[in-house]
Amino acid sequence: MKSKLLFIFLCLSVVTCKLYAVDSENRYSIRGAGLLTCENYIIEREKKSDAYFMIGGWIDGFITGVNQYMANTYDVTSFESTELLALIIQRHCKKNPEDRLYSVIHTILSKLHEDRIKQGSALVTVKVGDKQTQLYREVIRRIQQALTKRELYMGQEDGQFSPDLEKAIKLFQRRKKMKPTGFPDQSTLWKLLRREPEPD
Repeated sequence: MKSKLLFIFLCLSVVTCKLYAVDSENRYSIRGAGLLTCENYIIEREKKSDAYFMIGGWIDGFITGVNQYMANTYDVTSFESTELLALIIQRHCKKNPEDRLYSVIHTILSKLHEDRIKQGSALVTVKVGDKQTQLYREVIRRIQQALTKRELYMGQEDGQFSPDLEKAIKLFQRRKKMKPTGFPDQSTLWKLLRREPEPD
């Protein structure tokens, strides 16, 4: 069964569906994992199958294409990891099993568009205890702005991660009934910077 699913996935990666063919009305071909249904996505995610990890690669490639061809865009995902996007997709797919993966990720990125990184921004390594991540300097500046607005941070909005910013993140996490680590993990950033409900 596993081999059969991988074969189907690889075939979908190279076969163009005529229903999505490019035409005079500006419609275009959708390839690869984008043709899979939400039901397939949920099954493969729950199994953590090879096909699921290939879907993750397809998502990253899709985002790269959006970044390359969308005007005034360096990165449409300002801080969201592939795994966070996978959780958002899962939440949608559980309610809409017949939807195609392409339409789901397209809708998610449309919602993230307003907060995209418009110009190149240096990556900053953020380390708190034994946890480490990289964030765009622009995202750190947004974190500082959001915490300043909540009167939790009084430092400069310079895009630098500092002990004062770590303390402010801890205060925010306590306010949200989260473990106060001071680390800007995906859940913390979503609660702080996004208007949409948090993924399950």
